[in-house]
Amino acid sequence: MISLARFIVPFIAPLPVSMLLLIAGLGLLVFRKRRAAMICVTSCIVVILFFGYGVFTKQSLYRLERQYAPFSIDRLKVDVRQQIRYVVVLGNAHVSDPGLPESAKVSSTSLYRLVEGIRIHRQLPGTRLVISGGINLDPVANAVIVSCVAQQIGIDRQEIIVEDRPRDTFEEAKLLQPLLGKEPFVLVSSAAHMPRAIRLFQNFGMRPLPAPTDFILKDRPHAAIDNLLPSCCNLEISKRVIYEWLGEIWGRMKKAI
Repeated sequence: MISLARFIVPFIAPLPVSMLLLIAGLGLLVFRKRRAAMICVTSCIVVILFFGYGVFTKQSLYRLERQYAPFSIDRLKVDVRQQIRYVVVLGNAHVSDPGLPESAKVSSTSLYRLVEGIRIHRQLPGTRLVISGGINLDPVANAVIVSCVAQQIGIDRQEIIVEDRPRDTFEEAKLLQPLLGKEPFVLVSSAAHMPRAIRLFQNFGMRPLPAPTDFILKDRPHAAIDNLLPSCCNLEISKRVIYEWLGEIWGRMKKAI
């Protein structure tokens, strides 16, 4: 069963919602329902402008991404560093197209997470890289594809643990709990996803050390001209924030069940 958030978000994201409103407005015009048509078209424009400028959603994403600082070994206490045995890389997405090299099959998010996981793994000798991610929309488990990329980058197969069963973050925390126990470990995920991931792993009694990556919003020294206009990037940001909101609700529902 695909997680609720992954299933619903494509239908309620700003772009498809605005397109549905526009189509509905044009349909109502055909039937000479001018007032209702104007309401639909106006609503379409409002949705595009509101989310296209990133009103509210950009601030929400920025707060999510900046809850945890990038991982630094120098900030770890010596006793904590000595206890770390695992660097966990959470799953995301890929397309198992046989005509592509492994590195081109994984999403940019998966690649960001893997690269950060490998960086930290190499800074912590003796640790093992835990690559997680099961089957969702693709028939091949995400962890299988990502682990192949890790080996091509130069990570020895003996240093990798593949957990290919979890379909979402809740299941990742649940299925990895027996392996990770109560010892501290590094948890690598996207910055926007990190607050939710940390809470889920902590709810199972674990001690994750956050290592956020894949930052979408970055501080710039000067204002960018694209801030003056609505953009597809801001629409995608809105979709990302909605996904995290629904993911939080879905995680609480699964915990209750």
